[in-house]
Amino acid sequence: MIRRKVIVRDAHGIHARPAARIVQACRGMNSKITICKGRRNADASSLLELLLLDAESGSEVEIVTEGMEEETAMRRVIDLF
Repeated sequence: MIRRKVIVRDAHGIHARPAARIVQACRGMNSKITICKGRRNADASSLLELLLLDAESGSEVEIVTEGMEEETAMRRVIDLF
């Protein structure tokens, strides 16, 4: 399991377009990817869960990856932030 904290840099936070990019990047990965903000957790392959995080610009989120490709998955998701 790998955990990394990142800051949401998009001016509008994690809204539909960035959330869709995250979902696309997570497709086909042989790892579970979770994005956490405060007490809320979202499966990174679920557009609706990502939108419900309410992660605005400047907020800190934690990315958690588990599985066979956890390092690759982490790099892919971090590159989007």
